[in-house]
Amino acid sequence: MTGTKKTIANYINPYIGGVALNQLTPAMVDKMFQQIIDKGLKPSTAAGAKRVLSVALSHARKYRYIETNAAKDTLTKFGKSDKTPDPYTPEQVKALMQRVEGTVWEMPVILGGLYGMRRSEILGLRWRNVDLENNTFDVSEQLPFKVPPKTKVIEEMAPPKSNGRTLPITELARPFFLKQFAMQEAQREQAEKDGKPYYDNDLVVAKPDGSPISASWVSSQFGKLLEDLDMPHIRFHDLRHTAATNMHQLTGDFYTVGEVLGHTLAGIGVSLGLSMNFEAVTARYVDVRLERKKEVLDAYHGAVKQADPAKAKEAEPKKAKSAAKKKSSEIEL
Repeated sequence: MTGTKKTIANYINPYIGGVALNQLTPAMVDKMFQQIIDKGLKPSTAAGAKRVLSVALSHARKYRYIETNAAKDTLTKFGKSDKTPDPYTPEQVKALMQRVEGTVWEMPVILGGLYGMRRSEILGLRWRNVDLENNTFDVSEQLPFKVPPKTKVIEEMAPPKSNGRTLPITELARPFFLKQFAMQEAQREQAEKDGKPYYDNDLVVAKPDGSPISASWVSSQFGKLLEDLDMPHIRFHDLRHTAATNMHQLTGDFYTVGEVLGHTLAGIGVSLGLSMNFEAVTARYVDVRLERKKEVLDAYHGAVKQADPAKAKEAEPKKAKSAAKKKSSEIEL
């Protein structure tokens, strides 16, 4: 599939494919751009969709199928300013962790911001892959890409984007795993007491009734959450970039950072802005042991633990925490 056909199939047809040419409006196209970005994709992806759509509509206008090109009259503008936001500092990561404490966002922020896990990996992590006795967990599957709305039971997970990896549960992260497990046990017991269904998908991150959380909900609501918390705007996916950047800055070990993130060495190089001959480097197998992963993660998690969130110049904690709780109650069951 060529790049243009892929853009049409993935980023145009799903949103406006069913709209008649003469009924397409700039507002519809603007909404399409926002939906693409809300999925956690880069603005450059939406900009690419705009270029393809604009060319197609230009041809349609020349053939008199339409009078105006809706893609050229949109309010959304793309330019040099549409770059990836700066990653959070350890101080900002700690501030975010404090603000979402006790809400549905707590574990996604821990797994995304401290470990750099992908959104689908977080939503697909199951307790069977968490070893609290040995303080490790396996990223060996992920939530399927297309889960129908209001799905209650996930029959089968999808394989991870990378080959999977085993990660250590650090001293900072362990209490969050334990608290999450206890909270879900309480939710299960409460559902049984109330005579309500509980969908035991074995998910570490789930709705109060055990059913899976929509990936699109995470992407679309995360920006609104940060706005309510008066924190700098980043996409949920940028928590992964945050973890990668902080781990590398603190240790300089891009080999291990790549292994923690489940990234190729070339990929982590691009993410960190490093310029090296990665073809030569990746020609040999690099064995990064669990102990080294723990050292790199401990360096980052230790920096977060010791950070002073006040330096992040954030809003008053009680107001922020209240806003996070408000958002956590908006997940549709």
